[in-house]
Amino acid sequence: MISLKQLHYALAIEKTLHFKKAAEACNISQSALSTAINELEKQLDVTLFERNNKQVLVTINGQLILNKAKQVKLKLDELLQISQTNKQPFLAL
Repeated sequence: MISLKQLHYALAIEKTLHFKKAAEACNISQSALSTAINELEKQLDVTLFERNNKQVLVTINGQLILNKAKQVKLKLDELLQISQTNKQPFLAL
């Protein structure tokens, strides 16, 4: 099952186009980030990023998936905002 954490990591890579910088931004090791992305790509059966020793590029399919991941993140942020706004219990009438 795809996790929100995997999507968060993938979006960090898209932003930095660098696995080490993305790992630092997510406060995890580079190997943990790479493992999570490899598992995400395996689950989706899609290569999100083309990578070599010099650069990271987002694939066409990766861009489509990451655009959806951004939408998921926005909806999650909305859920969290609602939960923070409505912390007071309902008043009984």
